[in-house]
Amino acid sequence: MKNILFVLLIIASLASAKAIVSTIDSPDTNISGLAWGNGSLWAQDAVTDMVFELDPETGEVLSSFYFDHIINVVPTGLAYSEQHNLVLCGGWYTTNGYVYKYTPTGTYQGMIDLCGG
Repeated sequence: MKNILFVLLIIASLASAKAIVSTIDSPDTNISGLAWGNGSLWAQDAVTDMVFELDPETGEVLSSFYFDHIINVVPTGLAYSEQHNLVLCGGWYTTNGYVYKYTPTGTYQGMIDLCGG
């Protein structure tokens, strides 16, 4: 009975698996957040504090900006809001951080709320 259940689980997982359609090179070495918005793929790097707008077909960097509002904040997450803003979560190594809002061109729009660590 256990063998039949195991075989059924394998078949179910294979049936629901998605194929990789394409891959692109990373724009930097320590990507800590990805987001999709306005037809672009967005990536942030936790070491260089850069945010990149990428062409999802080619991986070409279309634009970039430096996440520089707060010193010693490690970017830990990224989202693209319905209001066409990038929302970055930035934290410290030992405590929670905050959510920061930027325009897609890199203009700082303010701190929104606390993000969990």
